[in-house]
Amino acid sequence: MASPPVLHWMVNELIRKLEKLPNVYAWIGPCVIVLFLITVIPTIFLAITSMNYWELGYPWSERIWVGLKNYTSAFTNRQFLHSIRVTAIYTVSAVCIELILGFAIARFLSRPSLAFRGFLLACLIIPMTVTPSIAGLIWRLYFNPSYGVVNYVLGKFCNIAPNWYSYTMALPSVILVDVWQWTPFVALVLLAGFSAIPKSPIEAALVDGADAWQMIKYVFLPLLRPIILIVLILRTMDALKMFDVVFSLTGGGPADATELLSMHVYRTGFYQSGMVGLASSMAVVLLIVIMLFSRAFIRLLGEQETEGGVK
Repeated sequence: MASPPVLHWMVNELIRKLEKLPNVYAWIGPCVIVLFLITVIPTIFLAITSMNYWELGYPWSERIWVGLKNYTSAFTNRQFLHSIRVTAIYTVSAVCIELILGFAIARFLSRPSLAFRGFLLACLIIPMTVTPSIAGLIWRLYFNPSYGVVNYVLGKFCNIAPNWYSYTMALPSVILVDVWQWTPFVALVLLAGFSAIPKSPIEAALVDGADAWQMIKYVFLPLLRPIILIVLILRTMDALKMFDVVFSLTGGGPADATELLSMHVYRTGFYQSGMVGLASSMAVVLLIVIMLFSRAFIRLLGEQETEGGVK
């Protein structure tokens, strides 16, 4: 193993050679090339595929150019429209619940006098370390109507045992798993925001006699708005394209109760009909929806920075 002086010399030599590079493009060029290869080119190919009639298993040379016909077929498909509605319900419900619970948890953990804070933070990280597909399989056992731990606890204390895989309860069960896994992420991000809030506004509000709700409404929410918007961007993007948990927990069923848009794209292109061109057009629609929501939140974030005098 190289000694610290040798490592220091190697780092200095590397920096010296990099400083001799002609311009900044030599620094960011490799990253841009890799990003272009793994994102831009597949996206262009997806857009081209969405304008062709192409079935799974047939060579690319036998595709038929149909223009926007796949898009018109998608928007006249009742199942596609249903998947959009289910995705909207899932996204709004999961993100709102995670934001509310995450804010409450972050506010609780931000108390300086809180005991066992480090232990609680360590426990909070555990759900995020579980792979989403594995989380779906774990909760599939938990929700089992016959021997699942969830119904066992509910039966003991509430004397109820719902069928989590019924048509009416399947979507709430998926939302519950998403809330369990990603509320800690929201809480940790907001906790960092609470830690960065200056003490002077809080002390001024307390001197003025503000209660807990007034503190949240007039102090915490305005100061945390940029961080909340960032959390909304990340969680909305992730929820709109959710696939892992749904696939491993319910498989999109029963019937079409949990068939999110990403799940419907999978079924259309690979599992049932094999209509790759039609599935690609649906994937493009999903991509556009994610871009629109992201752009809206980023614009709100930019307006917030402008009002706050950051720009």
